[in-house]
Amino acid sequence: MATITDYMLMKGYKPSDLEKRNEVTENIYEAACLYKAAACRGNKKARNLLMNLQDQVNVQGKPFNEATVKIAAENSGLNFKAIVKEKGSEAVKKAVKKDQELTCEMDIKKAPTVVVFDDNHPRQPGVMLTKFGSNSSEEIINENLTAMLERAMPQQIHDNAQHHHENRVINLSNFRR
Repeated sequence: MATITDYMLMKGYKPSDLEKRNEVTENIYEAACLYKAAACRGNKKARNLLMNLQDQVNVQGKPFNEATVKIAAENSGLNFKAIVKEKGSEAVKKAVKKDQELTCEMDIKKAPTVVVFDDNHPRQPGVMLTKFGSNSSEEIINENLTAMLERAMPQQIHDNAQHHHENRVINLSNFRR
């Protein structure tokens, strides 16, 4: 609900406008289904479709409708008719439902949110990034990652680091190119 409200505010809609809220909710669900349908043809094409849809709707101000989706699909190298057919399948609906459940399980409340895991240490906690934007994005990402790493460190190691003047938490700004 917070994501819907944020989007409505960004677009200049009143969050209390139930008709507009329902429209936005349906469009976001539709876009999620289109993304999952496109992912059947490859993740790169699916990301391109999503980026093209965002450009068409949020940058160029076009309505989210069949014509806009067709342009976005074709600009992404996808067969529009195949994607539309696939988006209505049970497999796509289940995949979107699974993503929604995972979002709730991870307690994700804002879009965009990125969760990063270390494949070499899958039992370790992930790092969640929730603050993005054109204003000082790199600084915000660095602050989030550093804070998450500090929280993920066992307290004993943190206490030892203070006693031995060792810094066990590595600030990611040390690795900027």
